[in-house]
Amino acid sequence: MFVLLSVEQNRRLARPNPQMVTVVGWGLFSMSSTLAVLFGAVALAALLGVHVPFLPQGALG
Repeated sequence: MFVLLSVEQNRRLARPNPQMVTVVGWGLFSMSSTLAVLFGAVALAALLGVHVPFLPQGALG
């Protein structure tokens, strides 16, 4: 939220974003994208019946 608020305030004041805000924003974007892909892969594997070792038995029904 901090990154989005900083970018919005800088846009309103017509000033450039500091490099640290840009780096933190890209880092958070990369982390959330990676986690979404990994969780999606685990969900797809579980739906297809592939044994996923770290899921408890009966976790999906």
